[in-house]
Amino acid sequence: MKKTILLAIIAIFAFTNMNAQDEKASSDGLKGAWWGLGQFEYSDDEGTDTSSFTILPAVGTFVTPTITVGLGLGYTSITVADADAYGTFIVMPLARKYWGVADKLYLFAQADVPLTFSDDASSFGFFVKPGVDYFIGGHFTIEATFGAFGYNSVSPDEGDSYGKLSLGFNTFDIGFGLKYLF
Repeated sequence: MKKTILLAIIAIFAFTNMNAQDEKASSDGLKGAWWGLGQFEYSDDEGTDTSSFTILPAVGTFVTPTITVGLGLGYTSITVADADAYGTFIVMPLARKYWGVADKLYLFAQADVPLTFSDDASSFGFFVKPGVDYFIGGHFTIEATFGAFGYNSVSPDEGDSYGKLSLGFNTFDIGFGLKYLF
């Protein structure tokens, strides 16, 4: 499945670069531009017999030429062994700061506050994620985030609350997204 996803990304990249048109930016850059982002994540851990998928679309706007704010609304489903799937709804306000590296390549830092709600628990957190954004032509970009630095607190309906501190850069925890600027 990973090879299929990689081939799809390469095909999109190649197709859009053939039809790419350079647009002259105004002095305000992207200020006032709106964007929509679709993220999908799937994992399958044979060691713990756990599988999960997350879908998290988000929208936002550039409040300055290099800073954007947005909101993601999504859903995560986790299945352990043969048990029923466990679903969680996600609300995630976010902000990003972009730095231009090359003509179409940008680095960004994303700060987000994910709030999750399920039948028997809720959680909140604060994370900072490094990432890269590449314009593939016209209004489309492909982006990737690498790991997360932050804290998450879980409050189950029964029992004590607990937290998880995430400090690290994990190259195996990569999220990909396709963004459209309008």
